[in-house]
Amino acid sequence: MSAAVVPFNRLETGIGELLASLVGGRRDDRLHALRMAFERLTGCDQVLFAPSGQCAIARILLALPQPEVVMPAFMCFQVKRAVEIARKRIIYVDLAKHGVNATSAEYDSAAKPGRILLVPHVFGIPTDIERICELAKRRGCVVIEDAVPAFGGRRNGRLLGTFGDFGVFSFQQSKRLPAFRGAAIIVNNPGVTDIATLDASRVVPSHRALPLRELLMALAHNVATIPWIYRNLTLPLLPLRELLPKLSGRRLPPRPDSRPATSEDAPQVRASNREYTREIHPYQAELVLRLLGRFERIQAQIACLTTAYATAFRDTPIATFLPADCDPGGLMRFPIAFRGKDRAAVVAAARQRGVYLKVMWNRPLPDAVDLSRVPNAVQAAQDLVLLPLYSRLSVQTAERLAQSVIEIERGVPLKSRAAETCLDSGRAA
Repeated sequence: MSAAVVPFNRLETGIGELLASLVGGRRDDRLHALRMAFERLTGCDQVLFAPSGQCAIARILLALPQPEVVMPAFMCFQVKRAVEIARKRIIYVDLAKHGVNATSAEYDSAAKPGRILLVPHVFGIPTDIERICELAKRRGCVVIEDAVPAFGGRRNGRLLGTFGDFGVFSFQQSKRLPAFRGAAIIVNNPGVTDIATLDASRVVPSHRALPLRELLMALAHNVATIPWIYRNLTLPLLPLRELLPKLSGRRLPPRPDSRPATSEDAPQVRASNREYTREIHPYQAELVLRLLGRFERIQAQIACLTTAYATAFRDTPIATFLPADCDPGGLMRFPIAFRGKDRAAVVAAARQRGVYLKVMWNRPLPDAVDLSRVPNAVQAAQDLVLLPLYSRLSVQTAERLAQSVIEIERGVPLKSRAAETCLDSGRAA
């Protein structure tokens, strides 16, 4: 079978939607409409917008007096930076064995009175958030539920992000509701702090402006991921991505291990950092509202893709991480692992077939001297590979991609590129 050559991500917002939203996206009432939409979605009447998911977490932490934050050792390093910006001390917990999340069992020993528990649903796979919240209530802890990668996902019928004292949702470009940047905070427990206090806890001064640069980048992303263009132009250029900043004189962001590990000498936020200084614009609100209007269809397609991957990898050596009660429509990416194999060699073999396997985080967040305490996080950082999930990916193409991954794992010889056919035919019917 020939390889399915597909982009790792195609935005849920197409070119037509990006341009059409400019018409209604200059009215301030779009922000009010989005706030009302989130109130209906979450059942919470305390909703606040922030420039980004990481900024939202920093804002919440700045509004809380507790000095210590408990968080998983394997998650987005920008969250670690947000905790450091808020000058909180970090206590890391390991992941569950053969999992991608820290569960109540891992939080148990660290959930001491007066601590903040930062609980993510990594890649959209829910952790046992109910038990973590019960644990926090017994111990006198505050829970920040990071639903950034899990928008729309549910656990036992309840929306992720509505369990903790605070919930954080994201509109960042790579997430399910891509509006360039931006986030929503919901206060599920006003007894901890209120929306006015949160609104006053700004990391740095911020302002609102039409995101023209980000719009141009999103238009370019749409063009670059058109199947024919991606296969023939974009894919061959992907290895050059890390060279471009050097050629242009820009520096790549620091690796997680180069960032300070404690609240001392906390990182400063530059005025040019739009993740902290640019509030959500009515145009972005209009984009999110349009996406919410068809979100059930998006989720249905994600669920079909998730099921296709899970079915394909069943009874193979390729490890998957979906619990039995996982909401398949809530996943952001589909994580897999090649147990007992060199991931770098597998990724290189995939590249030879035109298959781009994504590796997110190459190492856990703690300093190297502390890694012995988080062996499962170390294993995840060494093993995990992500497969794409977006509504414009057809089920047929996802099945072809899964078959290509299985062939790579088995060491099936590479076929000629002339035989490969890009089958990404757009959104499945």
